[in-house]
Amino acid sequence: MEIKNLENIELEKLVSVINLSFSDYIVPMQLTLENLKSKIVAENIKLKLSTGVFDDDRIVGFMLHGLRDSDTGLMVYNAATGVIPDYRGRGLVGKMYDNLLPKLKKIGVNKMVLEVIEGNQSAIRAYEKLGYTITRKLDCFTGKLHVSKNSPGISLKEITFFQWTEFVSFWSTIPSWQNAVQSLENSKDHCRIIGAYKNDLLVGYAIFNPTSRKINQFAVADNHRNSGIGSHLFSYIDEIVEQQEVYVNNVDTQAVSAIAFLKGSGLSIKVAQFEMSRMVENDYSTNNALA
Repeated sequence: MEIKNLENIELEKLVSVINLSFSDYIVPMQLTLENLKSKIVAENIKLKLSTGVFDDDRIVGFMLHGLRDSDTGLMVYNAATGVIPDYRGRGLVGKMYDNLLPKLKKIGVNKMVLEVIEGNQSAIRAYEKLGYTITRKLDCFTGKLHVSKNSPGISLKEITFFQWTEFVSFWSTIPSWQNAVQSLENSKDHCRIIGAYKNDLLVGYAIFNPTSRKINQFAVADNHRNSGIGSHLFSYIDEIVEQQEVYVNNVDTQAVSAIAFLKGSGLSIKVAQFEMSRMVENDYSTNNALA
């Protein structure tokens, strides 16, 4: 078997190994080729920094990594890791990390981030042995919305561009990688933005993808919360998606009011994840790898 980067891989092959690797996962995931292409763009995935295990010409394991600059330096995000069922138990993920880490050091990466499902205790323990620590818990919601327009004096308007200065001022927690500012900038052609205004002042907003029905970000100014603005925004989204299920992923559990709002809007937690991180310079052992 050979470990090498995925720079020259055919995306059709990558989709196949992703889907096979996650076919028996705690939360099964199936991607289309278009899904993968969108993910690569949105999450700044660099195939040159992504790793695969090959048995002859067959890819049997993979790690996808996104790369971004941050306030603390270069950061890498593990966007997906998997090994097909027949090749598990051979320490392949640890071997991919052994291959990857020198490359990250060479380009100056100082932090690595990933997400792991709360119930996947074997993966959590393995990542901890690789030097990762849990930094926060993220809840993923789904369901049909049950909301109404009941915010007197509030008008809704579609916004044609991201107004990040105003949007960020409404935040109480920082979005995860998939919903971060850069991810939405990368996928802005697929996003719609709805703003809530009071006397022409922006007091809340929501960013969503009407095709995937994912609500990427939503927030209301602190001094305008608990007045029906969030429900007003979500009722607009509900009309656009024709009352189908929506998805709100990776909500920080420290955002207590946002979680209460989502539950009150008819959504329920589908899965909970831990965000984990480690510094590149940390010592680590691959004696107990994931797969």
